[in-house]
Amino acid sequence: MTELELRQKAVAQFKKWLGFSEADGRYRKIVDLYNAIRPVPVGYVLQYSDEWCAATVSAVGQALGMTDVILPECSCPRMIELYDERGRWIEDDAYVPQIGDIIMYDWQDTGAGNNRGNPDHVGMVAAVNGTTLTIIEGNNGNAVAYRTLQINGRYIRGYCLPDYASKATSSPGTAGDASEWSQEAREWAVSVGLFQGAGTLPDGTPDYQWQRQPTREELVTVLHRFYHLFSAK
Repeated sequence: MTELELRQKAVAQFKKWLGFSEADGRYRKIVDLYNAIRPVPVGYVLQYSDEWCAATVSAVGQALGMTDVILPECSCPRMIELYDERGRWIEDDAYVPQIGDIIMYDWQDTGAGNNRGNPDHVGMVAAVNGTTLTIIEGNNGNAVAYRTLQINGRYIRGYCLPDYASKATSSPGTAGDASEWSQEAREWAVSVGLFQGAGTLPDGTPDYQWQRQPTREELVTVLHRFYHLFSAK
């Protein structure tokens, strides 16, 4: 599994809890999962009456067997300390987060100067679209819910960076690489003109860049070709 796939897996696990709330009692499953971590972080058993945002992030690691990557804590300040000790805490305003990164907030941020305040809340980056972040959080209005913010926006204290790469068992292929399971579909797409090469590989064959993520512009071009190829048939 690649680093990107691990990041996606962490976000997918978090999304399974969307809607879990104090009102319906399902948040207790998250608290219980956090309390199943061994050893219990700082020896403290989280109570149902405690704030549970950091515990939810930590529970993602517990659910996936990745507590060595998503470092467990139920306190935002102590979570920062854990990542800082490993060189995985960043406060650089120029940093562009990736999905799976952990975002810390300070609700007392005045918006003036560099925020050095005490962190109040935490979530996980679920999507990055241009300059907009979509974050999934536990204990957001007493529930697991989304929040949207601008990159480098007010209230962002910094980011804890789980070392997903250390857990990866494979590396992403080069742009021209492709897996065997997709061979039939790839050959068909090329034969009907649905895909065209983007330059050539060192051996002179077309570079279809099978492993690269498509842009929306490229996606709509493929759909346009598909429509015109088959609408007349």
